[in-house]
This record gives sequence, C-alpha cells and structure tokens, in this order.
Amino acid sequence: QTYSSDDPAVTAHALKKYWLEFEPNQGINLIKAEQRRHFEAAGTPTPVLKAIGDEIAKWARKDVNGFLPLVQLLWDEYGREGRVIALIPLGAMELTDPPRFVPLLKEMCKECNSWEEADRLAMDALEPIVRKNPDQWLTRLEEWLDDKNKWVRRAAITVIARIPMKHPGYTRQCLVYAERLLLDTELDVKRAVSFDVRLCAKVDPKLVYTFLEKHVPGPDPASVWVLSDVIKSMDRKVLPLLSPLLARFQQWRDAPGITAKDQRTLDSAIKVLQVA
Repeated sequence: QTYSSDDPAVTAHALKKYWLEFEPNQGINLIKAEQRRHFEAAGTPTPVLKAIGDEIAKWARKDVNGFLPLVQLLWDEYGREGRVIALIPLGAMELTDPPRFVPLLKEMCKECNSWEEADRLAMDALEPIVRKNPDQWLTRLEEWLDDKNKWVRRAAITVIARIPMKHPGYTRQCLVYAERLLLDTELDVKRAVSFDVRLCAKVDPKLVYTFLEKHVPGPDPASVWVLSDVIKSMDRKVLPLLSPLLARFQQWRDAPGITAKDQRTLDSAIKVLQVA
C-alpha cells in the first residue's frame, strides 16, 4: 500500500487490520481493565509490532516530516499496539533531529498508560540518541529524573541503566543518577532503579559493591525495597562478590524505624546473600 502523509489514517487502519490477524498474548494485561474502557489493547505480541515498526522506520528516517503524521496518529488513537509500533520509527526520526524529538518524547511519555509503554519509549525511541552521544544527552536526562510524572522518571532511568552495557566508562555516572531516585515513592520507578543498579553490576561489580556499601544500612527506610530488590534480582554470577554485604543488611533489619514489612523485605535479601 502507498503511504500518503495527507491521509495517514488509511495506512494506520490497514496496519491495525494486519496486527489484529495475530493471536493475542498476555500483552493485553499490561493495560489495566479499567483503562481498557477508553484505551484499546488487543494483545498483539510485541515481536509482531516491532517488526511492523522496523519496516516503517526504514522509510521514516528518509522522510521525517512526511511520516510524523502517521506516527503521531498511531500514538494518539491506536491504543497499545499503535504506540508500540510508533516508538520504533520515532527512534529513527530522532537521530535526524534530536533537539526537535527529545522534547516531543518527553511529552509523549507523560501520556503512557503502563510500564511497557514507558520502557518501549525509553529503549526504542529515546535510547538511540543517548547511546550515540552520551556526553551530550545523559546530562539532559537529569530534568527527566526530576519530573513529576512517574513514567518520565522511569523512562529516563531505564535509558541510563542501559548505557554502561555499550559505554562501560559511564557506569559510575549512571549509579549517581540511580542514587537520586533511591527514595522515589513510586513502585514503577523503584523497579527501574533496581534494574539500573543490576545492569551496572554486570559491567563493574566493584563499583556497585561500593554503591551498596554506601547506602546499606541507610538513614531512610524508603530505600529498603530498592536495595533489597537489587540483591534478590541480581545476576547470580555477581552475588558472590556482594556476599560481604550480608552483615550490613542484617544490621539494617534491626535498625530503628524499620517496620515489619521492611524487615520481611530485608529478610529476602539476607537469605539470598547467605547462600551466595
């Protein structure tokens, strides 16, 4: 089918007809039932949607202005599936004009309905430019970390977490950014912070050991969940290097201000370290 920027709805409708041919999976459950009353989610498998997005990206990078109406329409009106697809060409388009597209992505991120959308925006749309020019764009993400919207914060720390895998020299800086969100109250952000620290551990476990040694035990129990989840979810190859932290987690468990719920969370981390 020939695409026309004057009538992107024709192409968007054809794409929807195509993705609905695939057997749905659990992707539909990423959108809460109450949200699905006003936000469409068919449950089309993500690999299918990414393949469609990749095809659009081949053309979108050559005609940014022409394909922007299609991408915006897919994001605004075609539910979960349209959004997953739209983010891939956006990543290609962003590379052509970062100052134009990075602010756009931030505003789009505020409209996310689930962690899947925030993570896909982070990895497929925002990460390409940050990975290409980390010196320039990592510091620009600082304002994302301070945003009131939890999805903006999650997207930023998700991108930051993945940079050391490509650029190991940025591991220390990425841990500093994780430190800024240790006391975040949103579970969706806490999970992303834990992800950041664990990915950094794959690159430089000694730096992560120093990071944990600094924050465990911590003066604020708000960081208990994140730092315990780091241990519980850590790559098993790295855990033996972190086992000397056992005494610190045990000390934290009995610290003033630690609730019974905090103690159970710390107990989970302690058990992992005991067998590391």
